[in-house]
Amino acid sequence: MGMAITRPSFLPRSRQRRLAVLILAVAIPALALAGTGIWLTLRVARQVEAESARYNAYLADKVIEAFERELVDQVQQALVTAEAVSRTGGDAEQIRRALASRARLFEAPQFVPLEQLEGYSLVTVDGHLLIYGEDPSGKREHPFAAMLLNGPDGYSIGAGGWWFNPRSFLATHLRSVVVDRLPSSPRMYGGLESTRHLAITVLDEDGHEVAHVREATFPQTARTAAMSGPFEGYQVRISATPTSPVAFADRLVVIEVIFIALLSIVMIGSIIVGSRYILRQVELVNAKSSFVSNVTHELKTPVAVIKLAVETLEMGRFRTEEERDKYLRTITRESDRLVQLIDNILDYSRLEAGQRQLNLQPVDMREVVNTAMESFRLRLEDAGFKHEVWLPESLPQILGDSRALHHCLLNLLDNAVKYSKERKDVRVSVGSRDGMVTLSVADRGIGIPADQQERIFEKFVRAETGLVHDVKGAGLGLSLVEMLVRAHHGRVEVVSTPGEGSTFTILLPVWDGGRGAPEV
Repeated sequence: MGMAITRPSFLPRSRQRRLAVLILAVAIPALALAGTGIWLTLRVARQVEAESARYNAYLADKVIEAFERELVDQVQQALVTAEAVSRTGGDAEQIRRALASRARLFEAPQFVPLEQLEGYSLVTVDGHLLIYGEDPSGKREHPFAAMLLNGPDGYSIGAGGWWFNPRSFLATHLRSVVVDRLPSSPRMYGGLESTRHLAITVLDEDGHEVAHVREATFPQTARTAAMSGPFEGYQVRISATPTSPVAFADRLVVIEVIFIALLSIVMIGSIIVGSRYILRQVELVNAKSSFVSNVTHELKTPVAVIKLAVETLEMGRFRTEEERDKYLRTITRESDRLVQLIDNILDYSRLEAGQRQLNLQPVDMREVVNTAMESFRLRLEDAGFKHEVWLPESLPQILGDSRALHHCLLNLLDNAVKYSKERKDVRVSVGSRDGMVTLSVADRGIGIPADQQERIFEKFVRAETGLVHDVKGAGLGLSLVEMLVRAHHGRVEVVSTPGEGSTFTILLPVWDGGRGAPEV
């Protein structure tokens, strides 16, 4: 079975391969550059996130240190009265009363003589010794925080302090620690982030939030550090806010990756379109060169034959009247071929330039076929072709240009004669189908390979078969047929099998008596 096609819409395999090579030659380096750009962007983003995470971990430690300094300062300030009592030789009871006068800052006062300090822990904060620990009796659930008190001789006599609620202390002093104490710390550096763009959250031992400064919305670089000493069991988590550099960099990376991807898509599309255009232009240049060579041969051959026949007649080199008539028929036949070739070239150039105007009138396709067959009969007979014409008794009219349709049929017949070998049979038939009038020309020639049927209607294109090299042609005939039929709002179909022959069918819309006539 052959394959039916209409207008060409796809590239043949040979052109697809060449186009693919061109696209890959440009697209692969372009995609490599785009991929490198995305890789570098992502690598920079990862580096920014890693730096941000390191700074967040550092800042978490600094927040813990700041809370310890805040507690030491609060205890030290509250101990002023008790320190004065101890230095003047006050006893334990007097010291406890002094501590009780400042207990509003904490829960309850506590004085531990020096000999009873065993079991408490010590931590040094900026050169100050902070004593802390749990209640040995287990009566209090909150820890004890104290500092050493000195007697009149300057020696330590014990530790004075208070039981306090770490959760309440952390929640109350978090903002002051973050806003005031951290920026004023001489050991604090800004790093990639600054505290203004970071969310600082204190968590309890169950992971529940105790207090926070700013909302955290960028968890990728969040870091958590465990608190120790009197705040043991609590945690500080540092994460970025939407205004932080790392969050901005993350959004920028997403935008840049999308931009590079879109740019790559546009670039690949441009490469495909550009490659197709370049390939098409190169093929057109080659086709035009071949066209000039073929047209030269096409024009030269009938002229040479006509000249030879005329010289023969002028010199009387014929023996019988039949021989003279043969030369006259040769002159007529070659003249018709010459006229048809010139008409093809002129009609195509006018159609392509939009200068060809169709003279649309109601047309009976049977008359077009009869006229064309009469003018082509001589060539068929001289070439030894058997021809058959099938015309129905009645046929709807079409609105068309009879001269243009006559020209289309002659081109199809010319192709049938050129590309037939031993089986010299041509059949022309007219009919109707699906509201269309059909005109078919069938031959038993060499046929057209399936992968070349898509291109036969392109200008200057000829089927790449062995016979094509022996048969000259301009490559305009089928292209002209397709353009003229399309101007009539019709189409051309092809059914062809290599070695079995081809059937070209022109389909034209039935004329409806003036309603909806084609605009040309």
